[in-house]
Amino acid sequence: MNTEKSTAKAADTARLASMIGLCRRANRLGCGTEAVYGALKTGRAHLVLLASDASERTRRQTANKCTFYKIPLVALPVTKEELGRMSGGGETSACAVTDPNFAQAISALAGTQEI
Repeated sequence: MNTEKSTAKAADTARLASMIGLCRRANRLGCGTEAVYGALKTGRAHLVLLASDASERTRRQTANKCTFYKIPLVALPVTKEELGRMSGGGETSACAVTDPNFAQAISALAGTQEI
């Protein structure tokens, strides 16, 4: 039974990685905290993704900014390294999705892990 849950989680993570990669190829993904904060400030962000091992300061600042701008924040069950790989770059703590359709699809795949 535990193996089934692990397999399901791996499949969900693979679908999530695929959707994030597609979003990046469509140039609708800003990676890194500065890019995320810029997208929030200019109103382009529709969803913010946060790695599970982001620092406490990054988590707090990002959560505060998302609350202020009323943008959903989703904590992903992936590390900074994995999020960076999904987004096509190096390690990254946060990414901003700048397309409403991608934001909806990624949010649905991520499940109810909203902060």
